[in-house]
Amino acid sequence: MDPHQDTGAAAAVRRYAVRFDSDVVAGPGVGSGLGAWLLLALVADQAEPADRRLLEEQLGLPAGEARAVLAALLADPHPAVSPAVARWADPSRLTAELAGWAVPDAVEDGPLPDQAGADRWAAERTGGLIETFPLEITELTRLVLASALATRISWRTPLEQLDDGGLGTDATTARHLVLETRAAGPVGVVAPTTTSGLAVVSVVADPAVPREQVVDAAHEVAAGLASPRLPRAVEVVEDGHAWTVSEHREVRAAFQDVVEEWTGWVPAWRLVSQHDLADAPGFATALGSLARYVRPEERPADTEARQAAVAAYSATGFEAAAVTAMGVRATGMPHEQEVLVRRIHLRLDRPHAVVAVALDTGQGGAAWHGLPVFTAWVDPAAG
Repeated sequence: MDPHQDTGAAAAVRRYAVRFDSDVVAGPGVGSGLGAWLLLALVADQAEPADRRLLEEQLGLPAGEARAVLAALLADPHPAVSPAVARWADPSRLTAELAGWAVPDAVEDGPLPDQAGADRWAAERTGGLIETFPLEITELTRLVLASALATRISWRTPLEQLDDGGLGTDATTARHLVLETRAAGPVGVVAPTTTSGLAVVSVVADPAVPREQVVDAAHEVAAGLASPRLPRAVEVVEDGHAWTVSEHREVRAAFQDVVEEWTGWVPAWRLVSQHDLADAPGFATALGSLARYVRPEERPADTEARQAAVAAYSATGFEAAAVTAMGVRATGMPHEQEVLVRRIHLRLDRPHAVVAVALDTGQGGAAWHGLPVFTAWVDPAAG
């Protein structure tokens, strides 16, 4: 298979995803290297020089370029994929250095939610596919970064539901190929036809090929099918590790001497995964970079990174979602010291006014800053 020129943002993300999948998706499961890459791109932009260099090695791009890719993906999402990236922080409990970290406009930037709010964000951003945020939000949580990706697509024509529980494909419902790959040698490929612009590629290699190499080959095939220079298929004339060949002669109208008729069998499946990303490529560096925002008196910081992912492949289509999150918590205990305790009690037990004023959060609507949006007059005695 022609590897094509392995450069640019798509190639950088693919190289990272191969490493991520190899390290994180160790068995049956689902994950999103892109969801992880987006968070590393967000962190690299603010990292100190030594950490930035390490993150750039994982991202495959300079930090500034990775930030630009992140911003472009969020500003102009693929029609079949719903992306979101968020930064939630409690600035009052972090160092003043946080104020110097400006995230791209398309990144949701706001205060820390509670656990119910984080769960609601995950559900809303994934169309209900993931209902629980992968990190626990506690009173010690100070900073959280999160990404969400979700897709629901239908096959152009439903696949045949077979008596043995599998799904049957033919030339009218899917593309079938045998390709020679760098990573795993000859592989069989089945890709149902969709109208969404999102290809779902199933790749099978010889049973003796290690899992990591098959994953690499699947990324290689997907990149080839997405390239303007489509890969050249292997001519299949005899049985292989995942395909059989039979021949007969008949009379039919045709423009060539050999007519190929492909069919396939693929399983219907659904996978739900929870991944600890502490050792995923780049995450130790990223978490260490974020930990510096914790105030000295609350150190050492506790960090965590996790991903929740789900995917399902059926006769009618494909759906998948992933929520990736990294968080920083305070763990240090305050030093005991003599302090002045001043107790103040304020009573609003008489009629009083309440005004709701709009503030500029940097997420649009800057012209609203300072405008009183709601005003109320409250009389406690009125009940």
